[in-house]
Amino acid sequence: MACHSAERRMIGPSYAAIAARYANDSSAVTTLSERILAGTGGNWGQMPMPAQSNLSQDEAEALVRWILSHR
Repeated sequence: MACHSAERRMIGPSYAAIAARYANDSSAVTTLSERILAGTGGNWGQMPMPAQSNLSQDEAEALVRWILSHR
C-alpha cells in the first residue's frame, strides 16, 4: 500500500488504472502475478517494481484478481 492506491497514482499506478489497462486481457492474472513475484520495470514509467518473493503463486494471483476488481 506504500506504492499503490485504489484511485490515484503514487509511486506506482492506481489499482483502477491497472484494472482499466488489463480489462480485456485474458492473460492478465498470469502476466501480472508473474510481474508481482519477479518484479518488473518500464511498464508504467521508469520506477521499477521490486519482486514480492514473500508471496506464493496463489497469493499473487488472488492479489491480481483483487486489483482487477477495481474496474
